[in-house]
Amino acid sequence: MGKFEQTKRTAPKSAGGTAAERFLSINDNCSITNHRGGGNIFQTIKNKITTREAAEIYGLKVGRNGMACCPFHPDRNPSLKVDERFHCFGCGADGDVIDYVAKLFHLTNMEAARKLACDFGVYIPKNARRAIQTPAALQKQTNRRVSEKFERWRSWAINVMAMYVNSMEEWRERFAPAPGDTEWHSLFVESLSKLDQYNYYLDVLCSGTEAEQRSFFFEMKEVIRNLDKREQSWSRKSADGRSA
Repeated sequence: MGKFEQTKRTAPKSAGGTAAERFLSINDNCSITNHRGGGNIFQTIKNKITTREAAEIYGLKVGRNGMACCPFHPDRNPSLKVDERFHCFGCGADGDVIDYVAKLFHLTNMEAARKLACDFGVYIPKNARRAIQTPAALQKQTNRRVSEKFERWRSWAINVMAMYVNSMEEWRERFAPAPGDTEWHSLFVESLSKLDQYNYYLDVLCSGTEAEQRSFFFEMKEVIRNLDKREQSWSRKSADGRSA
């Protein structure tokens, strides 16, 4: 018998008593078996925990008639009806236990479900945890991945442009024409025309606003990629002892 199957909920909802008594009777390692099974974490939580139980555990004082002062708006007279679900006759807040916890703690529905599972000791199989994700949670994950990918690109672009700026500073000194020269080295000319411009670009990527940096990405990503290839070519030539 696995460790989850060995753990018993000593005071289930049907056993009566206050929510606090039932809560304190739960094993605090978040490993109560979900005997009803099923692959939907949201439905599992709603089958196990009423909104009233959760509300009381998280500090709401509920009267015998199921009425309480609503925590979602200034409420002097009880206007929130709470049992399996909750509904406020004052501000209109409405939903199930997951909606309540998500709203109370400013969480996504998935985060609220996981909090309830842990706080009430409801075991959620791994396949169920992965099975359901709300649109808000999915969007949050997508935004995080996009931000991480952009930050990797930004660090790489800063490195490429810093090398290019250093190269142009070197060219300006190394290929500076002598008095009377009629032809200027192409790399010296390039440093004259682009050094200030790329110093500005470097400032944007290092300390510009997010909007400026993302605009730069869309406009300059191909330019930076080509610069990187060019810098690598120069590095190979330098290693071979040839002039750039």
